[in-house]
Amino acid sequence: MEQRTTDPDHELERTGDELEERIDKLDVDIDESKKAARARSEDTDPFDKDDDDDPDEDDGGGDPAGFDDPEADEDDDEDF
Repeated sequence: MEQRTTDPDHELERTGDELEERIDKLDVDIDESKKAARARSEDTDPFDKDDDDDPDEDDGGGDPAGFDDPEADEDDDEDF
């Protein structure tokens, strides 16, 4: 029969320490990712139109053909 050379309690403690170090590293990585995401969201304006190289490309933005804006009719009535 082969005898173990390591103590199971010592092995568990060592594994726990390794896992704790990994968790700490992941926490740091997560914090850095959150900071980078916040910086990106602050740098970009969600209402900026995407500057495409192809001005003829229709991205579906703008008013669809045949759209009847009821508020536009109301503005005309107020002028009288």
